[in-house]
Amino acid sequence: MAQTFRRLLAAAAVLLLATCHNEGPHAPVASLAVAPQTLTVGVGATAQLTATPRDANGAFLAGRSVTWASSNTAVATVNTTGLVTGVAEGQATITATSEGRSGTAALTVVVTVASVTVTPAPANLGLGQTVQLTATLKDANGNVLTGRVVTWASDNPAVATVSSTGLVTGVAQGEATITARSETKSGTAAITVIRMPVASVTVTPATPTVLLGQTLSLGATPKDANGNVLNGRVVTWASDNTAVATVSSTGLVTGVAQGQATITATSETKSGTAAVSAVSLTLAQLSAGGVHTCGVTTSGAAFCWGSNSSGQLGGSAASQCEPDYYGSGVPCSTTAVAVAGGLTFAAVSARTSHTCGLTTGGAAYCWGDNVQGQLGNGSTTSSGTPVPVAGGLMFGAVSAGDGFTCGLTASGAAYCWGYNGVGELGNGTTTNSPIPVAVTGMLTFTAVSTGDSHACGLTSSGAVYCWGANRSAQLGDGTATNRTSPVLVAGGLTFTTVSAGLVHTCGLATGGAAYCWGANDSGELGDGSTVDSRAPLAVGGGLTLQAVSAGGAYTCGVTTAGAAYCWGANFSGQLGTGTFSGLSLVPAPVSGGLVFGAVSAGGTHTCGRTTGGTVYCWGSNSDGELGNGSTSGSAVPVRVLGQP
Repeated sequence: MAQTFRRLLAAAAVLLLATCHNEGPHAPVASLAVAPQTLTVGVGATAQLTATPRDANGAFLAGRSVTWASSNTAVATVNTTGLVTGVAEGQATITATSEGRSGTAALTVVVTVASVTVTPAPANLGLGQTVQLTATLKDANGNVLTGRVVTWASDNPAVATVSSTGLVTGVAQGEATITARSETKSGTAAITVIRMPVASVTVTPATPTVLLGQTLSLGATPKDANGNVLNGRVVTWASDNTAVATVSSTGLVTGVAQGQATITATSETKSGTAAVSAVSLTLAQLSAGGVHTCGVTTSGAAFCWGSNSSGQLGGSAASQCEPDYYGSGVPCSTTAVAVAGGLTFAAVSARTSHTCGLTTGGAAYCWGDNVQGQLGNGSTTSSGTPVPVAGGLMFGAVSAGDGFTCGLTASGAAYCWGYNGVGELGNGTTTNSPIPVAVTGMLTFTAVSTGDSHACGLTSSGAVYCWGANRSAQLGDGTATNRTSPVLVAGGLTFTTVSAGLVHTCGLATGGAAYCWGANDSGELGDGSTVDSRAPLAVGGGLTLQAVSAGGAYTCGVTTAGAAYCWGANFSGQLGTGTFSGLSLVPAPVSGGLVFGAVSAGGTHTCGRTTGGTVYCWGSNSDGELGNGSTSGSAVPVRVLGQP
C-alpha cells in the first residue's frame, strides 16, 4: 500500500513540473484603456479615472503597475491613482502607462458657478407693483460669470410671482422668497409685499370739453410716493357744479349746461381734479370731408367728428368704427370732439384724411395725415393735433384737398403745399412741397377751392382759374390736359363763387345761376345727362342759388330762399332725398323742409347749417361722420348732437 502511494506522489510531481514548464513567464500588457475617455470638470473640482490593462487575448491583467501623467498641468493635474483635479479653464490629455502601453482621456476644464447673489435683497414692493431682481454669478475665485442660464422661482406665488427674467410682481400682502439658480448654485431674495399708500391722484384729461347732453370719460391714476401706479384702488368722483356737469361713479362726465365745473377724483386721502368746460355746439361754419366733418363755433372753437384714422379730428377719439373680422377698427368719434390746442378759429376745411383751419389772426394750422407734406409744416410726419403751417404767412382763406392744401393771403396771393404729382400746387412743377409755394401767374384771388387733385381760384373780376389734374376736364379750359399752372375756365362767365369736387367743379354766376364742368358719370354736373363737359354747363332746374358745394360724385346747393338741393350720386343717401339708390341728373330737393344758409358736400355725406344756426347731416355714416351718435347712414337730414 505504501509503495502504491509513493508511486502516485511521484506521478503528481512529474505532472506539476510539466505544467510549470508549459506556462512560462507572466503574460505582458498588450493594451491599456482609460475610462472615461472624455470628461469635463470644473476649476477646483476632481474626477476619478481608471486604467484597465489587458493581454493580447483581451484578458484583464490584475495587479499591474500603472503610472499617470497630464499633458498640461497648468490646466489639470493627475495623481498616482488617476484622480484628476481641474486647475484652470482649458484642455489637457491625461495618459496612463503600464509596461510600455498607454491609454488616454481627453479632459476639458471649465469655470463653474460657485455662487449666486440676488439684488436687491431684501426688497419691499406694493400690491400690483414690480421690482426687477438681478442675479450675479461668480466662480470660485470671485470672478463674475456672464452668459450663464439662470432660472427663477417663487416659493409663494400667491404673494409674489417672478418672471423668467427676474421681474417680481406683488400679488398679495405677505412674504415670499425668490430663488435664482444657475448650474448647481442658487441665491435668494426676501420679498415683502405691502399695501403702499396713495400719495397722488392724476385725472386725465385735465382740461376737457364736454358738449351739452354728451358724455366724456375721465381717468384717475393713483400713485405712491415713488411715482409707481397703484392698481386696484378705490376711486370716488364728485362734481363741484352738478348744474353744469355731473360725474358718475366710474368717472363718466355729462354736460348739463354751459359753464365750468371741477371734477374731483379721490383715492384714500389724496385727490386730483379736472377742469371741465361744458359747451353748447353752436356752429358758425362747417366743412364735410371724406369721412369726417369739422366746424367752428360762434366762439371760435373747432370741433370735428367721424373718422380719426390719420388724426384728422385733431382731438381724442375713443371709439372704433368699421370693425374687421378680428374686432379692430378705425379710430372714430360719432359725436363732436374738441380740436386740441385751444386755438381760436375763423374757419376750417376738411378733406380726405387731413384738416386745416384758419385762426382769427390769419395763421394757418393743419392736422391729420402728412405723408405728402399736406400739413405744410416742413415735414411729412402726421399729427393728431394742429401744427402751424410754415413760412409765417397770414392767410384770409384755406382749403384742404386730397394730399395737398391751398390758401390765400390777405392780399389775394395763392399758395399751395403737399402733393404735386399732376400740378396741384400750381407752381409750374410736379414736385411735392411740405411748405407753401406760390401759385404762378401773379393772379389776385378772392377765393380758392381744392378738389381731389385740382384747385380753382376766383379773381376779384369774377374769372375762375384752375390747375392740376384735368383728365375728366375738371379744369374747364376746354381740354383734358393736366396743368401745372392756372388756366382760365372757358365760357366767359362771371362767377361769384367756385367749388372744386372730386373730379368736377361748380360755380355760381352773377345772378345765382349754377354752372358745372368736368366728370358727369353720376350726373354731378346737374344738366340732365351723364356726359362729361370740358366747359361750364348750366345746372338744370332754373334755380337761383346763394351757395354751391361740389362733393365726391355729387353736388349740393342752397337757393336764395334757403332750400337745399342736391344732384348726382346717391348710393349712400348723400342727396338727402329719402332714398339710398340711383342717380339724380338734375337738382332734387333735400327732404325735411329745413331752411339752410350753408351746405357742404363731402365724400359721400353732406352737412348743412340752417339759418337758425343748427347743423344737420345726411348720407354715409360708417365712421360717425353725421355726428348723431351712431354709425347708421341716413337719407334724410339728422341733427348733429351737442347743439342747443
